[in-house]
Amino acid sequence: MATGVSKSELQRRLFSKGFEPSRALGQNFLVDANIARKIASEAAAGQLPRAIEIGPGAGSLTIFLAESFEQVLAIEADRALVAELQSLLMDRQIVNVDVVNGDALQFDFVHADLALLPTVLVGNLPYNIASQIILRVLEHAWYVESMVVMVQAEMADRLLAPAGSRNSSAFGVHVALMARTRSVLTVPSSVFIPSPKVASKVIRLDRIRDPISVVDPCLYATLIWVIKTTFGHRRQMLRRVLSSEQSSVVASLGIEVTRRPESLLMEEWIAIAQGLEEAGIGAPR
Repeated sequence: MATGVSKSELQRRLFSKGFEPSRALGQNFLVDANIARKIASEAAAGQLPRAIEIGPGAGSLTIFLAESFEQVLAIEADRALVAELQSLLMDRQIVNVDVVNGDALQFDFVHADLALLPTVLVGNLPYNIASQIILRVLEHAWYVESMVVMVQAEMADRLLAPAGSRNSSAFGVHVALMARTRSVLTVPSSVFIPSPKVASKVIRLDRIRDPISVVDPCLYATLIWVIKTTFGHRRQMLRRVLSSEQSSVVASLGIEVTRRPESLLMEEWIAIAQGLEEAGIGAPR
């Protein structure tokens, strides 16, 4: 059984060599082996053959993923950490991890070779790009069946809030069109070096089969457009944001145009998008 990357090992491998964590890259290194093991175990629950890890950093989670998956692809943006992670894997005789230097927002997730294996995406996602990574993978990397990711607690709460609840958001409703999300565990800032100023949560997203984005791309485009448009003015009533023609369509569906976007249920969002599409006033083409 693998042992975690301890604080002392992190000090020896990185900080004693003058390495300084990058705030721009969101580098906070997990040093709690129990949490890393739990994340890897959750990721492996679906019994998929491959994991893609975003931001492996010092390898705290990578070594446990290597125990649970046939293949691990680790994508690290910091070239210095790539070399250190490869050294760690060599020292521990771990041979089923491929480490690549790259930006997750630029990485070619639709590459044909990747699509050959069902995959779970795992990682401690940098707070400033977590939402972009989640949406990019859901919309373009169809072989990724699940995600087990650590994100800022506030973002996790937005994702977990169902449509129609006070904390619902454009991002949460958007993701809910493609995946079912649940909370796995809360992670205190004290288990990281350096400690972030906010708590984190690990969440699991499981892809929905035959989502609207695949079944009806035009309807999906209008759904996303109307969700983003209205949530961009979330404190205003629908009739204040939509055109008079669009508001008339909404009213014809029995949905009061004096409502605010956070009050709308998922079936109401879909009905609005369908009504706008049928009236020929959906998303700009």
